[in-house]
Amino acid sequence: MEFHQSKNIRGIKFNQTEYDLSDFRNAKSGHKLIPKLLLIITGFLAVGLCGIFAILASGLLVANADRLLEDYWLTTFLFISLLFFGYYLYLLTLDGFNNDINIVMLIMIIIGFVANSEFVHQSFGIKDKDTFAILSNQILLLGLILAFAFLVCITFSFFITFNYILLGKLGEVISFFSYGVIILSFLQEIPQSTYGEPLGLIVLIILIITTIIIAKKAIRGSPNFAWIYEKAVFWAATGGTSFYGVNLTNACFDGADLRHTDFRKANLTHASFKKATGLELARTEGTILENPQARKLLTAKNDGGEDFTGLNLRGANLQDANLREAILLQTQLLDADLSGATLTDACIQDWNINKNTCFKNVNCQRVYLKRTSQGHFLEPKPDSGEFLPGEFEKWITEVRDTIDLIFQNGLNWRAFVFSLTQTAINNHGLDLSVRSIENKDDGVVVVKIGVAVQTNKSTIHEEITNNYNQAVKTIASKDELILNAKDKEIPRLQDFHSSQQQFIPDLIMGIAEPKREVMINGDGNHVYIINQAGDIMENHQQKIRAGRDVDMSNGNRITARDVSNSNLTLAEANSKVSNSIQQLKDISTESGDELAEILAIFQKSITDDQVLSDTQKQEALEAVETIAEEGKKPPAERIMKLCSMAINALNGLTSAVTDTSKLAEAMTTYLPTLSKILGI
Repeated sequence: MEFHQSKNIRGIKFNQTEYDLSDFRNAKSGHKLIPKLLLIITGFLAVGLCGIFAILASGLLVANADRLLEDYWLTTFLFISLLFFGYYLYLLTLDGFNNDINIVMLIMIIIGFVANSEFVHQSFGIKDKDTFAILSNQILLLGLILAFAFLVCITFSFFITFNYILLGKLGEVISFFSYGVIILSFLQEIPQSTYGEPLGLIVLIILIITTIIIAKKAIRGSPNFAWIYEKAVFWAATGGTSFYGVNLTNACFDGADLRHTDFRKANLTHASFKKATGLELARTEGTILENPQARKLLTAKNDGGEDFTGLNLRGANLQDANLREAILLQTQLLDADLSGATLTDACIQDWNINKNTCFKNVNCQRVYLKRTSQGHFLEPKPDSGEFLPGEFEKWITEVRDTIDLIFQNGLNWRAFVFSLTQTAINNHGLDLSVRSIENKDDGVVVVKIGVAVQTNKSTIHEEITNNYNQAVKTIASKDELILNAKDKEIPRLQDFHSSQQQFIPDLIMGIAEPKREVMINGDGNHVYIINQAGDIMENHQQKIRAGRDVDMSNGNRITARDVSNSNLTLAEANSKVSNSIQQLKDISTESGDELAEILAIFQKSITDDQVLSDTQKQEALEAVETIAEEGKKPPAERIMKLCSMAINALNGLTSAVTDTSKLAEAMTTYLPTLSKILGI
């Protein structure tokens, strides 16, 4: 079924198969006539009930007004109660319904019930006409009055907002009118007394004003009452157009009226909403449309210069958007389409983009890489002049997969090579390539490191910097980081030291000669670097598995990968895992059987996974084998570090692939149970 311009799609529940989900230009969504009438009637009836609750609240407060005024102390209590009632409503209008004064209301009700109990009266010989009995009764009544007032304020403000969403300003006016009519109709129900009627009228007026103020604030989007508006929008959309869970990738809603439409869990990647209206009245929870600022950017033409700091625009269709002088600090633009957008003079500090972020035909003469706390833009790119047409796209393609490292006091090569190597190893074989090295003034060196587009650049930058600083300090002080090594490891370390004397020279030559391959033959879950003085530097911050290599044969790339079982084929690695799992089953314990079952699921997920490469599959199988081998041991004898490392290795592999990975799905399902069995 297709929908052409001006097509009526009210009340339709769309799915993936029956409808053309691409073109909804100028479509009209929302409710059909009958469901909308039923919602309107429900809203007005509910407003009437709110008026009845308001009458009850005022009636309770002044029920014994004449009697209380006969006694000085009780008269004082009555006026204090009136003041407290007004103050309570005042706080509701300021701070919303999460105020601590509601606790006081509950305490008053509890105290009133206890003080009026038959047990208390008999124990202390209290009679109904005693001042204590009257006073305790009034405390209970005041607590109940506050509870009724609380209920009135919530329900009335909700339903007046509900009616406003359905009928606009007309619904708001009719709600106020209905509320007033109900109150006037039941006003005669207030107890007849000399002072009760005027006091009751005062209480009603205060309560009406309070509820109107709260309703107005909810409609205008006050943060303290935003939840009222959100719930009203949610229920007002009942029976309207539904795209719940539908794949709307590349769909066009340009010029459509989308009020009372359900977009929850819909895939809105690259969906266009230019000049669409009514989205503020649609269910958009969990989508980029949920944020008002994002809605405005997607639907209306911006004047530029706006602040989009931290805004989630993942997968957004921003074709031809005006982002001139915009602040895009930490803005999420993964998979976004900025084709034809204007980015001139925008600040792009720490924005998050990936290889799928499209910059085709972007209009950009200049961008800035930093913004000060005072709001000034710094570090323009290009450094001088302007980007010519097409140059920004080429520049950003190169920049988005690089990390800039700045060394203020020159570059210590041994520490630098160590920091890159250790960072690659710690991140499960992360590819790091040296793109360029520039010597600036005053000994400043800038190194550009190439990384995968999806890499968390801030985290890797911090890790490289920390590893570099640690290595510099260690080399400078000639400290040996093996002082805590066990005595039995010393001979092994001495042998290792002798065989690795050329480690640093080879690494440096590898950077200078791209064809050179350098091996790090780590041993005993340690990685070592030998400095020129012959000392041994050991990174003991995070132990890693032995046998990793550093390959600089491709564009100065440093790749750390596990080669401890490089002589095994994938089939052989799979066979070893099967044997370990079978041995685990043979132990025949409850935890062993459950662990074996989970590991068998992991094994099948890995071998059947279409996303993982053969190398990744082999690494994953080795991690599963490690868990199986440790699982065969009694809990007290297991090496928890090995178990944690194996799980971290699996997590690392799944974090590098898409959600369609079978291993990623299995990890999400069984990781909590696995960790519990292993005692991690």
